[in-house]
Amino acid sequence: MKFDFQRITAAILMATTLGACSANPDSASTSGDVKVLAPMNDASSKNSYSLQFIDLIGLSNLQEVSGKFVRFFFSPRIINNHLNGSAPKGRFIRNTDGNYVPGNDLSQQMVVIYAHMQRLAALDAEVGAGDVNKWPRDVGIGVRVKGGMSNNAFYDGKTDSMLFVPYTQPDLPIAANGGILAHEHFHSLFYKLVLKGLNEEASVHDRNLFLQASGISADDKHTADATPAPIGRLEARSDFRSLDKDELQEAYHTALMRGLNEGFADFWGWMYTGNPDFIAASLPSQKSVRSLEVKNADLVHTMPSELNVRRDVSFFMVNSGDSIELNSNLIGYAYTLGTQYSRVLKRLSDITKEARNLSEADARLQVGKWLVKTLPSVRAGLAAADNENFYNSAKLLDGLTESMGELQQSECEYLALVQNNSGGIIDGKKKTCKQVDSSWKVVTE
Repeated sequence: MKFDFQRITAAILMATTLGACSANPDSASTSGDVKVLAPMNDASSKNSYSLQFIDLIGLSNLQEVSGKFVRFFFSPRIINNHLNGSAPKGRFIRNTDGNYVPGNDLSQQMVVIYAHMQRLAALDAEVGAGDVNKWPRDVGIGVRVKGGMSNNAFYDGKTDSMLFVPYTQPDLPIAANGGILAHEHFHSLFYKLVLKGLNEEASVHDRNLFLQASGISADDKHTADATPAPIGRLEARSDFRSLDKDELQEAYHTALMRGLNEGFADFWGWMYTGNPDFIAASLPSQKSVRSLEVKNADLVHTMPSELNVRRDVSFFMVNSGDSIELNSNLIGYAYTLGTQYSRVLKRLSDITKEARNLSEADARLQVGKWLVKTLPSVRAGLAAADNENFYNSAKLLDGLTESMGELQQSECEYLALVQNNSGGIIDGKKKTCKQVDSSWKVVTE
């Protein structure tokens, strides 16, 4: 459905002109729980949005749409790793029922983001991550753009903020896409539970290049060097055996962490919305490569193996002429890795739904709880990695299996299958399942 903010606002204003409304209410003094009209996920359909009156909880100022869950900054700069700038001023119309209607695109955008963030806060608590994030969340909108960057959102761990650049396509705006907001929100969980203090640059977005293009950094040391850094001997290498072990280990784990971050975030977006194509609602070109719904069963039985990732990263290192080209290749590759992870988690949710007689929503939530419980073991595995001990999908699956506790037979069989397809066969010994009392356990033959 074509549902951009201008059409949304036009529809809203048309509706309000049909009834008696107060054109200029004192929204600056309106606070507390306020009912506002906004386009939200339609409960009757995973793929559509509808205009609904929703309660914005804990507002301190409706005009700025600030409160318990979000603090907005318009066209912000970064100073001392914090967003700095003025609060945007919204415009609202009060109807005869005392509810509020956004009067322009900016107001609509803020309302939708606030509504989703309050829901995502509740979701954090439900999956066991309620103490990870601090609220209200800092959100930058109307980010200034150099070179025409558009159609993107970015979570920045160092400022613990979410940044939005303009959306120019005729589809669902990213700021109104609940799945993409959930995706970006998950990056905050992954950053704090896995990356922080470990490898804070392992974001699929290049922070320096994003900040440079966006023009929001006030600190020169955050600006990317305009001259690509040469990789040195890479151009002279003709085979993978000559690669430096430290360089390979660093590039491998950067690519893997980015892939995990993106894949888990894609799963989070699906868990939140139930729409396996939530990304395509705003970015249609991504449907074929990012959809969580696939017909080929082989695509949901495999995670990236250590051997394959080493091979692919080595290829990029040999064939990239400089650090910028290598980083660009690794970023693109991270999405490829991530899609494999997200599709496996979705398939596990489908199996859990049937095995435990759960609703689809409850099954998604259950796997989300297991994933959050697994993240500390991901961090521990990555922290322990070195040139001789790479973290990999098999170790991830070990952690996930442990987090799940007692397994149903179909869950166990699926996890064993994915293990065997993802590098989990050691010395020719496969993973299989063994019944232990009333539950099942993944064991080595």
